[in-house]
Amino acid sequence: IARASARRRIDRSSVVAMKFGQLYAENAQSATTSERAQFINYKQLKKILKTIPEREGEQTHERPQTLHPQEREFITLLRSELKKFNEFFMNREEEIVMKEGSFDALKAQNEARIASVSAAGGYDAECLTSDSVLCQKFANFHGELVLLEHWTNLNYAALVKILKKHDKRSKISLRSPFLMNVLQQPFYSTEVLTAMIGRAEDNFRSIEQRVRQHLGHQVPLTELGSPTMPELRVSSDGSDLSDEGGDYSIEHTKAALNCWQDLDKSEAIQNPLGVSRRA
Repeated sequence: IARASARRRIDRSSVVAMKFGQLYAENAQSATTSERAQFINYKQLKKILKTIPEREGEQTHERPQTLHPQEREFITLLRSELKKFNEFFMNREEEIVMKEGSFDALKAQNEARIASVSAAGGYDAECLTSDSVLCQKFANFHGELVLLEHWTNLNYAALVKILKKHDKRSKISLRSPFLMNVLQQPFYSTEVLTAMIGRAEDNFRSIEQRVRQHLGHQVPLTELGSPTMPELRVSSDGSDLSDEGGDYSIEHTKAALNCWQDLDKSEAIQNPLGVSRRA
C-alpha cells in the first residue's frame, strides 16, 4: 500500500528506452475502455502537430490575426481534450468522495460491533472476518485513489510534452500561457485526492494492526486465510496486495507509479514552462 515501497521495486529497463507516446498509451491501459476515452488524445494531437508548417524566423508569444488551419485545429483539439479530462476528473473525484463516505460508515459500524463483542468477552473469529473484509476494501480503495492520482500526473505530462513539441515546431508559442491556465484547472488541484489517499492508508493500517495484535506479529498477512475468513493477501509493504473484489488492478497501480517516477525526472516535467535556468 505504501507508494514509496512500490517505487523502490521498479524495473526501469523497459521504461528508459520507451518514448513518451508509447509509455502514455501503455499506461492508459490501466483504465477501463470508457475511462481511457476521457484521457487526453496525445496521439491525435501529435498527428495534427506534424501537419503544422515548421517555423521560419523568430517565435512570437502574440497570437496572429489569422492562424494556419492546422494550427487552429491543434489549439481547438487541445482545449477540447483539456475540458474533457477535467470533466472526467471532477466526476471521478465526486464518485470517490461518495465511496469514502460509505467506507467510513462501514468502518464505524464495524468498530461499534467489535467494541460491543470485545466488552462481552473478546475479539472472536467473526470480528477477524469483518476486519479482514474491511481491510481489503481499504487496500483496494487506496489503489484506486493512487491510480487516479497518477492518471492525473500522466495527463499533465502529456500536456507538457505536446506543448513542448508544438513550440519547437510552430512560430507561435503556446506552452507558457496554456500551462499557466492549466494550473487553474480542477484536475491540477489534487489536495482532496491526496488527503483521501492518506486517510485510506491510515484506515488500512489501523485495522491491520488490530488483526496483527490478535494473531501475533509473526504471522504474515499473506497467510491469514482460513475457512472462516476471506484470504487477506496484503504484505507489509503493499507488494502483495490482492485486487480481488476491487475494480482496479494493483498491477495497474504499480505500472502507473513506475511510469510517473520516470517522467517526474524529465526536463519537460521539472521545468514545464521552459524557463531558462542560470548555470
